[in-house]
Amino acid sequence: MNDLSRHPKLRQLARNLHIPDNGDCLRELRDHAIATVQTMLTQWTVNTIEELRMLVADRLSVKLGFLHTDEDLDRIATTYGHVMGHFRRVLRAEFLKSDTEGLLIDNPKPGKGGRDYLAIIDARGPRKMRSYFTAWHELAHLLLYPPRQLVLDGFRRTPAENAKHKDPVESAVDHIAGLLAFWEPLFTPALRSTANEELTFAAIERATIAVAPGASLYAASLAAIRSWPGPAAFLTAEIASKKDGSVPSLRVQTIIQNDLARDYDCRVHKHMRVPTSSVLQRAFHDLLGRPHTATENQAWWEVSDRGPLPPLQWHLHAVRRGPAVYGLLTNMSTVAAVPYREFLLRGATR
Repeated sequence: MNDLSRHPKLRQLARNLHIPDNGDCLRELRDHAIATVQTMLTQWTVNTIEELRMLVADRLSVKLGFLHTDEDLDRIATTYGHVMGHFRRVLRAEFLKSDTEGLLIDNPKPGKGGRDYLAIIDARGPRKMRSYFTAWHELAHLLLYPPRQLVLDGFRRTPAENAKHKDPVESAVDHIAGLLAFWEPLFTPALRSTANEELTFAAIERATIAVAPGASLYAASLAAIRSWPGPAAFLTAEIASKKDGSVPSLRVQTIIQNDLARDYDCRVHKHMRVPTSSVLQRAFHDLLGRPHTATENQAWWEVSDRGPLPPLQWHLHAVRRGPAVYGLLTNMSTVAAVPYREFLLRGATR
């Protein structure tokens, strides 16, 4: 994530909420959102993250509506047509003619027992797995605004992924949504109980089924890396070519590390070519999606014109999902068997 700690837009959000804006605003906003949810839980006990989402939606006065089929669009239009003019036409334009993932709509006249907001989430076809996170994204937006403040001009749509990365507010909301969607007090114990000290995609999937059904393996893997007690990284790789038009090959598309992995000087980065000797190659060409594991070394990876990366041994667990191969890097150890920062402090040289 780009450095958002002092971005003017986030500082303004912090000022609106009367929280500190002269330090790391992203951290302050994150802590505010988490504290707000923790307050909601003081009088209620939840056993799954789905129950947590229902509680947060209730406290924020949000009605969540999911589109599982095209027919659901007409059903929602009929049920909630009072929230805005030409509602059916708006829904058709957004979800049938465009590629909108979600809408958050002001309900100016909720009436007795009604909700102040209506969030419509596209869960049709390939959008089904993303809908879990999209719903949390909309709720996270409302956690960053003072109560009863008008936050919408009619409605707002969930932006596309590339737009989220460009907008600091959307990036911050995504960050917070990721924490809420895999609420640490529920997800981490579930993961630890299924992993048996070895992080695998099967363990992540079991934990997800237990407390966060509906979440994608990709999103759950990011949460697992964040909560894992040891150095760990999650990567995806697909067939791609560099910008220079080189021959397409299996290259890293995503690499996310936790803080401990960065301490161990894990240097794999986006666009790097996956070594032919890596188990990632074997897993990618296994169309049955079976898991593959091996002990490998970062020194197998090379940077053009600069040679191999520094030695770093790790356990690699890989599985193919769709057009990509997913990989988990764990059990990292340097030649000196200590984190790289400590290695430098001891006066060693590379």
